Amino acid sequence: MLEAGRFDEAHALLSRARVLSPSTPLIHYRLGLLFNDIGRTAEALEALDTSLSLQPDNARAHNNRGSALQLLGRASEAEQAFQRALDLDPDLELPYINLGHLLEEQGKVRQATNLYERAIARGLDPTLFSHYLAAVSGKITHRAPDRWVSATFDNFAPTFDARLRSLGYNAPRKLAAIVRSHMDERLDVLDLGCGTGQCGLSLAQQKRYLVGVDLSEKMLGQARALGIYDELHLAELHTWMRGAAAARFDLVIAADVFIYIGLLGDLFQETVRNLRPGGWFAFSTEECGSADYMLRRTGRYAQSETYIRRLSELAFTVVVADPTIIRLESGKPLMGRLYLLQKQ
Repeated sequence: MLEAGRFDEAHALLSRARVLSPSTPLIHYRLGLLFNDIGRTAEALEALDTSLSLQPDNARAHNNRGSALQLLGRASEAEQAFQRALDLDPDLELPYINLGHLLEEQGKVRQATNLYERAIARGLDPTLFSHYLAAVSGKITHRAPDRWVSATFDNFAPTFDARLRSLGYNAPRKLAAIVRSHMDERLDVLDLGCGTGQCGLSLAQQKRYLVGVDLSEKMLGQARALGIYDELHLAELHTWMRGAAAARFDLVIAADVFIYIGLLGDLFQETVRNLRPGGWFAFSTEECGSADYMLRRTGRYAQSETYIRRLSELAFTVVVADPTIIRLESGKPLMGRLYLLQKQ
């Protein structure tokens, strides 16, 4: 129930289990995960503390305790909790990631770098931690590793939409409104990086046939539950598009997808092939200034308007290129741009 995001039912069952067996640490641990997912952070910390009083050597519980402490603004205690998780299980990935992010937020870049290097030396996924190293060091790479993207979203799938709402994120709705303002006919739509299905939901009244592609199986599970997609595919975007029939779609839409792909030339080429004559390409970007694209410390990419317009020249007309606030980042507006292109 917890994994499926059915939190009320999970809470009822775990609460009953706690009554039946109050000295079982796993029950309190699961309650801690549930409370973290639904934003009841103080209760999450209490449940995790109880679990650890019964089983002090549970590295995963210490890691999740660190996350709760961080959300409560208790950074030094969170750092100690993540470090305790690593001391108990140095082969566990998440404490390296969580502690690394915390150190970065505190400006301890050298310590974060050392931590990611330790993870690689330990034999943990080098593609995953190399991306974190690139982001923290200011190195520019072409795209985020598939494993980094899928791991990120699998972790957040049950509460992803609620988290984004709290950050003021509504790019799918904004893009859908732009699409509707330029076309009112029924469309065959390819939703790239469909996630939990927010773009599909926003276009449900206008779609004739809707295909979603994403790297995260758990995100696809959320999209499937909406019942609006005709096809859903677990795949890397470039690979799927190369295997798709040419000129199959009237609209390709990608909300908050290019933040995981810096170099966009191949994707633009495949979009041209996938679209029918006169077809539409709608997407959002985070905005950067002079460079074509850059990798931020968040691990996300930003592209410049100049770069997007240059990529569009050979096959597209730029119809819309509107600046917008994409979301809040550390409480501050993060600027981006919404695009609508038409295939020439």
